[in-house]
Amino acid sequence: MPDNSSANKRIAKNSIFLTIRMVIVLLISLYTTRVVLKVLGVEDYGVYNVVCGFVSMFTFLNVSMSNGIQRFFNFELGKNGEEGANRVFVTSLIIQALLAILIIVLVESFGLWYLHNKMVIPEDRMLAAEYIFQFSVISFLFVIMQAPFSASVMAHEKMDFYAVVSVLDAVLKLAIVLILPLLSGDSLIWYGVLMLGINAVNFFLYFVYSKARFPEIKMKRVFDKPLFKSMLGFSGWNLFGSFSGIMQEQGINLVINFFFGPIVNAARAVATQVNAGLEGFVTNITMPVRPQVVQSYARGDNHRMMNLTFSISKLSCCFLMMMAVPVSIEIEYVLHIWLGDSVPEHAAAFTVIILFSSIISNLNAATSNVVHATGNMKNYQFWSSIVKISSVPIAFFVLKYYAQPELALLIVFVCRLAGHIVGLFIVRTLVGLSLREYFIKVVIPILVVTALSITVALPIHFYMAENFWRLLLVTLISVSSAGLSLYFIAFDKNERNLATQLMNGFISKFRR
Repeated sequence: MPDNSSANKRIAKNSIFLTIRMVIVLLISLYTTRVVLKVLGVEDYGVYNVVCGFVSMFTFLNVSMSNGIQRFFNFELGKNGEEGANRVFVTSLIIQALLAILIIVLVESFGLWYLHNKMVIPEDRMLAAEYIFQFSVISFLFVIMQAPFSASVMAHEKMDFYAVVSVLDAVLKLAIVLILPLLSGDSLIWYGVLMLGINAVNFFLYFVYSKARFPEIKMKRVFDKPLFKSMLGFSGWNLFGSFSGIMQEQGINLVINFFFGPIVNAARAVATQVNAGLEGFVTNITMPVRPQVVQSYARGDNHRMMNLTFSISKLSCCFLMMMAVPVSIEIEYVLHIWLGDSVPEHAAAFTVIILFSSIISNLNAATSNVVHATGNMKNYQFWSSIVKISSVPIAFFVLKYYAQPELALLIVFVCRLAGHIVGLFIVRTLVGLSLREYFIKVVIPILVVTALSITVALPIHFYMAENFWRLLLVTLISVSSAGLSLYFIAFDKNERNLATQLMNGFISKFRR
């Protein structure tokens, strides 16, 4: 049996690496966006984004396949070790090569037609747009073929390497923007060439690191037909789930646009940006857990798998709630600091609803890891996707009679909650999940921590004038209350012991 204490500490260490990585990448990216807009100009920056954005529409195909590859890597490492992982590597290379061919056919036919006939691009920038289109296609091919190597890094839980490469990627993107003014010729074309170069560097780093560190990364002339079919079937249902997510996201946007116009769409975009920033930190907690969930299932250790699922459900949701509560309470002031006097109407309400919808999404993400571990995706993806997509026609019907845009996002919240409940019943049939135990160990602690955090912060909000000091005090009181209640009320004994060990370790390292 593996050392669970050591595995738990590895999860914590990887979470720290990913959090540091995100802070650095976020800061560099924010500055890079500002600089590239200045260097390229508004028009060229818009051309680059619309062309690359079109090519990246096909990303959901690769994301679905990549998730499947990672799941099978995790499973085989936990069950059959190097030999099983090698079969996954060889099979995944074949699958990704076929995917690359499919995408080339799609983008070089339909994509080029759309570029020349439907995209609104100034005539004198069409040649540059064509170059950018082809550079984006080649970059995407590097991303596709990188997937088997990235999956091996994740399966071996080498989050420090992942973090370093992500930071290097952000630094290189800033560097190319800074050197663009020094290059003669078309800056937009040069930008496309250099961005392609960064993707090639990323592929090379993952390729070299994986070949050097993981013995299963070697090519063999074998074709495992049953594994090929299993991976395609798993990824196919993942693809269905990803497609339903895109349909929900874009469908709600179209419904809002139909009834209220682009200004309210802008409000939702603002809310989505706020949510994406906060959710990124939570991803740093959940990402290191997935490999161990799958590997625990592969070893037949369902007890540890469910304990990990309960803990990560509780921790990720409470951590997101720690940030969501003070932001929600002070949302008007937060948006004013960020956007000045240009805050779109409805942005505040949208942000609050989307933040609390994300808490449900995090619960769902944790339990979906269990489904991924089993490989039995069909029922889970089918029913959860049906519930997810149903939010679009329901929103259209409701807004037709009640013209309140917030209702559309409330319907999304309700459908996510319903989808999570449906998912829990499916997980119960797959691995014998106890709904009573889930409610006691996950739902009640989250409700208690959330209630206490809101209760102690609201009086400060109501009795102090709106200013920076109120925002700071609400944040400190809310986060402190959530942290203490999480530690003393929501955590069980083992989770408290682990948290204490980690805090003592950080303190001792700091004193050195």
